[in-house]
Amino acid sequence: MRAIVIDDEKPAQLHLERLLRSDGRITPVHCFSTAREGLDFLATERVDVVFLDIGMPEMNGLEAAEYIQQLDNSIRIIFVTAYADHAVEAFELHALDYVLKPVSSARLAKTIDRIAAVTIPVSSPVAATTEVQVSQSGGAGVDIHVPGLLTFKHLDIYRSLNEEAQKHKWRTTKSQELFAFLFHHRGEWVSKEILLDQLWADVSQEKGLTHLHTSVYQIRKLLREWDMTGKLEYNMNRYRLLPGNLVSDVEQFEQGTSYAAITTDHVDQLKDIAALYRGDYLEEHDYRWAQAKARELRRKYIRLVMDLAEWNMNHGRGKEAIEQLSELLEREPYAEDICRLMMNVYASLEDQQAILQLYDSFTQTLLEDLGHQPEPETSRLYENLMAR
Repeated sequence: MRAIVIDDEKPAQLHLERLLRSDGRITPVHCFSTAREGLDFLATERVDVVFLDIGMPEMNGLEAAEYIQQLDNSIRIIFVTAYADHAVEAFELHALDYVLKPVSSARLAKTIDRIAAVTIPVSSPVAATTEVQVSQSGGAGVDIHVPGLLTFKHLDIYRSLNEEAQKHKWRTTKSQELFAFLFHHRGEWVSKEILLDQLWADVSQEKGLTHLHTSVYQIRKLLREWDMTGKLEYNMNRYRLLPGNLVSDVEQFEQGTSYAAITTDHVDQLKDIAALYRGDYLEEHDYRWAQAKARELRRKYIRLVMDLAEWNMNHGRGKEAIEQLSELLEREPYAEDICRLMMNVYASLEDQQAILQLYDSFTQTLLEDLGHQPEPETSRLYENLMAR
């Protein structure tokens, strides 16, 4: 196996290089004093392992690891640090292992044992010729379905194997929120500064960066282990999420609500689209940054349900329209336009008693909760319908 060493301390470089050569299982092909030099080398040369110091000026080891994974996520990263607390953080991030300075031959031997157990050398013909293919049907009758993302009400990622749904278990709430935030801005570059301000404003910058790197690692692990074609990319202190084959309810919903008018050909499809709305966008998480999007999607949902109800009313399906509007009015108890449409549907069913009960109930709700009467347009419609 081939390795490079990146450490700003020359004595530490020479010491680690000597230990590697003494062990004999890994060949140190080069040593670099800055992360930038090491990254430039990796841009044109392949190695199996990078021994990476955390505490370096200009670009530290944690940031350098982001770029290394971006160049080739098969490279095994071993963090080298003089501080035990940093070592634990490093192990949580990208590293296969970490070693504390001063590095001993016995500790390094254990690290190389771990590397050897999981790494195929780049010189191996298997590494050069083997391709992993993901098909819709795997061996032993396993049916692999495209992962799905649910964002209405609660954020969840599902996949199904042999018709059984499997839900991803988020390791931390912050890795879940980071995924939600990057998906919210999918395809767009988001700077580290914005991520730290939006998600980790309540902790120090150093602690926030540690949480950010840990969450990034967890997301990349999810993408890899669930056979997703999407990527979490890093460049120039910015991240972006490319969803790949991940199918989300919010994307389906937004595509479905771009209709010009409801027709017989696609009314059933629009009913399915409305059913995707299990609750407000990321409702149970109460993310401040998601509130504007939540209001936008809620307006689209209300418009869709009202259009479906009006279509049902005009096609002699008044009872179905009432069911749709009753559920909608529970979500929006002060919405006058929903109340007016319900009164019109009851009028199409020639049910004056229902009009009376609805108007009285709606008027009482407005008076008790908000302290005002229905709008003149609502009152005039009620009077005209009752006069008939």
